[in-house]
Amino acid sequence: MMHDALSSSAFGSLSLGLAGFHEWTKSLFFFSTGASSQATHTENLFMYIMWINIVSFVALMGLIFYFIAKYHRGKQSENYQVSVQHNTPLELAWSIIPLIIMVPIFYYGFTGYLDKLSAPADAEEIMVSGQKWNWTFSYRNGAQPRGDQVMLTKSNYPVPQFIVPAGRPVKLIMSSKDVIHAFYIPDFRTKMDVIPNRYTSMWFFPQPLSEQDKSKGGRLHTVFCAEYCGDYHSEMAAQMKVVSIPEFEATIKQWTDYNPVDDLLKVGSMVYTAKGCNSCHSISGDKNTGPTWKNMFGDTHEYTNGESGKLVDENWLRENILYSQKRIMKGYPTSMPNYVGQLTPLEVDALIWYIKSLSDKTKPADLEGGKKTVKQYKEEAKSKGSSN
Repeated sequence: MMHDALSSSAFGSLSLGLAGFHEWTKSLFFFSTGASSQATHTENLFMYIMWINIVSFVALMGLIFYFIAKYHRGKQSENYQVSVQHNTPLELAWSIIPLIIMVPIFYYGFTGYLDKLSAPADAEEIMVSGQKWNWTFSYRNGAQPRGDQVMLTKSNYPVPQFIVPAGRPVKLIMSSKDVIHAFYIPDFRTKMDVIPNRYTSMWFFPQPLSEQDKSKGGRLHTVFCAEYCGDYHSEMAAQMKVVSIPEFEATIKQWTDYNPVDDLLKVGSMVYTAKGCNSCHSISGDKNTGPTWKNMFGDTHEYTNGESGKLVDENWLRENILYSQKRIMKGYPTSMPNYVGQLTPLEVDALIWYIKSLSDKTKPADLEGGKKTVKQYKEEAKSKGSSN
């Protein structure tokens, strides 16, 4: 019995040692711990394939050098041996052993893939749209992120921040407005293509927040586009913030409307980010996919239909925001979607005031209307009998 106890103890120590070594090697390759429930499955499958490669490489290189030393020409200057043409045990071995090794890769890879597609029925659904070169997000109540922009790359390209609840399954339903993108969350070890004219989905279960995460107000993860999609592909990112469930519910409720004390200029800057305008239109004067908003107001431009000399005023901005394909500036593509029905009158007016504020041709006195608060705007709209 003592011998059995010692054997069991030794086996337990060996198992713990191997488990520790396994976690250590994972840390060398991933540099972080997976932050979702599915991440461990992906990491373990990756490490299984990696160790197969390492062992196979060492065995193959060892045999090569062994055969070089044993059978090099200098040792057999006469009476060369004829190579064996057939060896049934050897051929069975190199067919059956790799099959036994590869079957688990197929099984765990396929079941893991299906698991990442089949979301639980109670998953929190978030609509994700990809467009060169920006991600937009919509929640179940119609809310869209309205937080401050974040800079994730050295080029200081602004990207959106969106939130997901900790300890609750989250399902992303994704589609693209132009080309193929790929929604990639490295910390979750998961990626899914985002394709035009169809929906793809993925789900994950963010791990509960630690005390340290709670003290920081949440846990941050970076999202990338993993499919080359054009000039600013490397800048097409987002920041995902994992927050507590109560904070998540409160935030998406707050995002359904604008703060009554915010003025229209601030709302315009928020819409500029939330609706993805920043992915094509700079406010610094730099040329992008679309024309810059810097000094656009009050200027004249040439158009692809031959029209020229038309002054950019409030009516021009309203028309071209809602019906972008009606008039295309010369030198720019026709990639901007129509926003009629996607923006409220408040958001359209706020964008117009924001664009006006970016022009040197706009006098400070002409921006007084943009300092009107959301509350004042809605009260005026209500008195006029319009909807915002």
